[in-house]
Amino acid sequence: MIITNRTFTTFEVAKICGVFHTTVINWANKGRLKTRSTPGGHRRIAAADLIDFMQRFEMPIPADLAGRPKRILIVEDDPAVERMLTRALESLPGVELSTCVGGLEALLAIGKEAPDLLLLDIRIPQVNGIEVCRLLRTGEATKPIQIIAISGEALTDDSREFLRAHTDGFFQKPLPTDALKELAADLLQLDDAAAETAA
Repeated sequence: MIITNRTFTTFEVAKICGVFHTTVINWANKGRLKTRSTPGGHRRIAAADLIDFMQRFEMPIPADLAGRPKRILIVEDDPAVERMLTRALESLPGVELSTCVGGLEALLAIGKEAPDLLLLDIRIPQVNGIEVCRLLRTGEATKPIQIIAISGEALTDDSREFLRAHTDGFFQKPLPTDALKELAADLLQLDDAAAETAA
């Protein structure tokens, strides 16, 4: 069954259609593929619009087009905080959670399968969160990943400015889990009714 309230990023559409990310942007710019913009300026494509586009251009439509859960990767080296984040987010509808403790481990995991949303602690071992974020934002394949940064320590002005420009949200510990969960649901474009039920 097609779940028409699902939305996709341009990166996801590129993977589904087997084309470059820039090709999807061109389709959107030329009005061939209907998109809408989030408050943050990111393009989103409704499942119904994507299916209609693929049918018009006689592209094969994957059976699980609307069935894949949204993937969230939590990168946190404090076990107590990781458990708290997992508890807060696992009740969101249609999500799949995974965790890791260090920056290098996170980059390897993302290289295998990019998440839709990354919860990224800034003070983590191996490669710190700022550097992880910098690497993700410079890669064409990883630019579309939504990032929420978190930190338990005061940040320098430069770090704050960097995070403001390159992430989709920032929270200082102790974490306001309700606000974080609400932002995660918004960034992932989860079904409003289902998200309220899970709250």
